[in-house]
Amino acid sequence: MSPLSRADRITIAHVCQDWAPTYHNGPFNFSTAETVRYLADGHLEALTDRHGRDTIWRAVAAHLAAHPDTLTAPRTTQALRDQRRAERAARAAAYLDAARDHHRRDLPYEALALIDRAELRSPSYDNFDRFRASVHRKFPPYAPTNLDGTELRYRRTLPLANPTAPVAFHGAREQQWVYPGRQVIVGPWPTPTPEQCTAVEQDGLWLDEGTALVCVGCGLDMT
Repeated sequence: MSPLSRADRITIAHVCQDWAPTYHNGPFNFSTAETVRYLADGHLEALTDRHGRDTIWRAVAAHLAAHPDTLTAPRTTQALRDQRRAERAARAAAYLDAARDHHRRDLPYEALALIDRAELRSPSYDNFDRFRASVHRKFPPYAPTNLDGTELRYRRTLPLANPTAPVAFHGAREQQWVYPGRQVIVGPWPTPTPEQCTAVEQDGLWLDEGTALVCVGCGLDMT
């Protein structure tokens, strides 16, 4: 089973936000453990099928432990849940529109970053992998930098666009920020864009005779 992606964790956060107060503060006054069970088994079936029941139960429990105010928030209504879904979908749609624009202008990395950001706004909005596949079909992978040398090839993270590119999190512990214009070293990294990278920040790699510290997950220059 693969580890939970950032989009998976956001899906869990949205489900907890939308449903946990109603289960915990509802007529049955469910305990935290019972709330975890209802959330995981009743609203996260796709993640459970993909990652296993125990993994999703633990992830839901961990999220609620980290955000205890979710359990004590006012109970939600269907109208409120529909409103939240519509707002998330609208943000995702805006980023997809920007991704299409960058795709048409032959800016593959920027298009991929915007697709990532669309997915992180509303993971259930669409099948985002099909958009990524379209970008990859049109643009073959860039030739990576020779990481053993001293002439590293750089590109810059998503520039200001319409909609304006927000600051995004990078890394497993969300300690790094991906500001527009930050440098990325082109290389054979597991993740093509920093926005989706979940590598541990401390696992950096020094390149260029010890002058450049790079993230081993996506190539983000952390010097």
